[in-house]
Amino acid sequence: MTRAPGGASRLRAAALALLLAAAHAPLLAACAAQASQLEQGRALRTGKQPYDAFFEAARALREESLKAEALADAPRAELARAAGLDPRSAADAALDAARARAAELRASGVSLHVELAPEARLVSARGGRSLDADDRDAVEALEASLKSSLAAAKQLGELSKRAAELEKQRASLAAAWAETMAGDPQRREAKRELEAAERVLAEAGADAERHAGRASKLALDLVLAVDAGVAPARRGASTRRPTSRQPAGSAKAPPQRGSGAAAAPRPPKPPPPPNGEDDFDP
Repeated sequence: MTRAPGGASRLRAAALALLLAAAHAPLLAACAAQASQLEQGRALRTGKQPYDAFFEAARALREESLKAEALADAPRAELARAAGLDPRSAADAALDAARARAAELRASGVSLHVELAPEARLVSARGGRSLDADDRDAVEALEASLKSSLAAAKQLGELSKRAAELEKQRASLAAAWAETMAGDPQRREAKRELEAAERVLAEAGADAERHAGRASKLALDLVLAVDAGVAPARRGASTRRPTSRQPAGSAKAPPQRGSGAAAAPRPPKPPPPPNGEDDFDP
């Protein structure tokens, strides 16, 4: 009984695959073993306070950075729900719905103005009518979305700053590693964790900064979408601007050449007497 040529080819291919897998098994195991504790979400304990405190701070920051995308997405989902859309809707769709709702309010005599200081809020200017329940719900929902997007941008911005500060601390600890960890059984492991921390902090800082930009952009786009552009006049405040008037006759004459006021003209010099004699008559 002879084996089909196709079956022999398959057997040879399978054998070759097994040989390649066996040859690369030590390399794959070595790569898996090189994964740092920090990259696995753990903090190395060395018994040396500056290093242990740093590794724990880096671990905590990594955990926060993993939630950066969800933190930046929450205001967008909140805005979509406020507009009656699916929370998974894109930011552009949610902003379009918010813009349309603000336009409906303006058409009915209610203008919205955004104030950012001392805190973000929406101020409504009513043109002869009061807000009904639906109007109030819409204004409150838009205001809540604005506040949450600004809060997310601030929190993520602070996270990016913390990553930069920890990187400075890591560089200082790495410079003193050889002397501080001399003779320590965890010397090499501490060095590997410090090298891994550089990658972890760089990635965490970049992610936080990128998502902070997304949250800031959503806040700005929301302001542009709903702000009527004119702040409502405050109660008791005058809407007239004082005009500065210049008193009559106060126009200055064009400057003359030379410095100071113009001097009075001198009288003409009398002609000399004839024959050089004095013209005085006693």
